[in-house]
Order: sequence, then structure tokens, then C-alpha cells
Amino acid sequence: MKNVRFLFVFMAVIAVLLTACGGPAPATEPAPVVEQPLTESTTPLSTTAPDEPAQPQYAPFCEAATANGCEAPAVTMLDKQYCVERVPYAIMSAPAGTTYESQDPDMECVDQMHNDGTLRITCHSISGKSLWSYDLKVCNSACSATSLEMGTGQCPEGYGYDAANQCCSAPAPSGSDGCTIYTVDLGVCQSADEN
Repeated sequence: MKNVRFLFVFMAVIAVLLTACGGPAPATEPAPVVEQPLTESTTPLSTTAPDEPAQPQYAPFCEAATANGCEAPAVTMLDKQYCVERVPYAIMSAPAGTTYESQDPDMECVDQMHNDGTLRITCHSISGKSLWSYDLKVCNSACSATSLEMGTGQCPEGYGYDAANQCCSAPAPSGSDGCTIYTVDLGVCQSADEN
């Protein structure tokens, strides 16, 4: 019986100590959480940064675009009295990619790529004229006005879309089409008995 009393006293002391020290707080029900439905005026709270506006995706820029605009090709006269059967030929050197057009129907020109990477343009008179000047229109083919589609949304503002190459390019400034008129002066061939 002594053990039962001892246990009873021990439990009573613990109960007094627990109530005197504050003990566990009485359990209360938590307040109910009221959720509001999302509407246009309410937005959920988010810990992430707001969405950045999407950058537009453009077509790539054309590699052949010239940085300083379109410049006419530099033509160098190599020989203006090279003779074949007493007909003088003019031989000129121009950068690769140069296009040309004779401005005189009596002038005929052919071209050939040279091993140094330049274009050799050889012209002569069909009727065999000598000591004669004529005009040759030479153009930079990189400046040729490709049909650029403006305002398609595929290129930044101020650039046009080149559908053939699927890239963006700046239009050539007005008046700079990359062409010039080059005056060719044909020499004279010496006759065989003058040699």
C-alpha cells in the first residue's frame, strides 16, 4: 500500500507542477481561412519576378550586308591596246562580284576570273574601231537591289526581309546603287610593216 500512496503523491505533485508552470495551452481550433476566387481585379501573390515582355524573334542578318553602304567597284585599266588581228582590246581589272554592261552597241565585253581573285574584263569594238572612247557601266553585285520586304515583322524596324536568302538587310541608301560609269579609251594597233 505504501507503493500506491507513493504513486498517488507523485502524480499529484506532477499535476501541481504542470498547472503552476503554465502547462500546455488548451487546444483551440484555428480560424478558418477564407479563399477568394480569382477575378480580373485580384491577382495571386507570387514570389517570382513578373514576366518579362517577350523579345520578338527576328530572322538573322544577311552576311553580305555592307557596313559602309554600297560603293561602286574600283576598275583598273591594265592594257588599252592589246591587239588581236589588228583589233585593239581593253583589259581591265575589277573586284570579284562586279557586274558590267556596255553602254554602246558596238562594244562587246567578256570576263574571266583571274588567279589573284579579281575579275578581268576584256572589251573590243565589234566593227574594229581604234582610238575610241566608250562608256562601261560597272556595278557592285552586293549592292544590287534585292527585293526587300519591309514591315513584315521578321526584321527590326528599318530593315527589310530578303526572302531569297531568308535574312534581314538594310536597304541601300537612295542614290547609292553601287554603280558607276567607267570611260574606256581604246588604243590603236600598229600595222605589221610599222614594226
